[in-house]
Amino acid sequence: MAGFQLNLEADRAAVLLNGRTGEIIRKLDIAAARALRKTAQWLRTHSTREIAKELRISQSPVRHRYNLFTRGRGNEIKLWIGLEPLLVHYLGTPREVPGGVAVGHRFYEDAFIGTGRNGKSLVFRRKGRARLGIESVKEDWDGPATNVLGRWEKRAMERFADLFEREASHVLKEFE
Repeated sequence: MAGFQLNLEADRAAVLLNGRTGEIIRKLDIAAARALRKTAQWLRTHSTREIAKELRISQSPVRHRYNLFTRGRGNEIKLWIGLEPLLVHYLGTPREVPGGVAVGHRFYEDAFIGTGRNGKSLVFRRKGRARLGIESVKEDWDGPATNVLGRWEKRAMERFADLFEREASHVLKEFE
């Protein structure tokens, strides 16, 4: 509950704190943990949607880059986002066109389509003159993702405050 203050009316506070302070604090900690988890899930959903819209790709490859970690009793939640470049075959169906490969609205010069171990069409590009000198074609997305997450940071704090207020009101109704 660090950084948040709960103001109660004086007459209700006397009733609520009548020998049950420890129980109330424990329930409010649980409410805060619940609000944290809901906020992280909300941020994951909405930032994924906006990043995919900005990059003009489906949400699936972006959504799979998010991991949610809960520490302790839920007092701390870490939302980890892998910003490594995306393999372009996740951005759409690759098509060979003159001069390279097109995936969605993007064009990759001197690329070709090969079949991966799982039978999926992958996009590669030659590097050097070696017989097996090929590399997978990747698309950077860390710049747009960082911008979107920066915009959503303030909204996430507001969302947490709103969710915590709701969760705390449910907890306090039990003690009336």
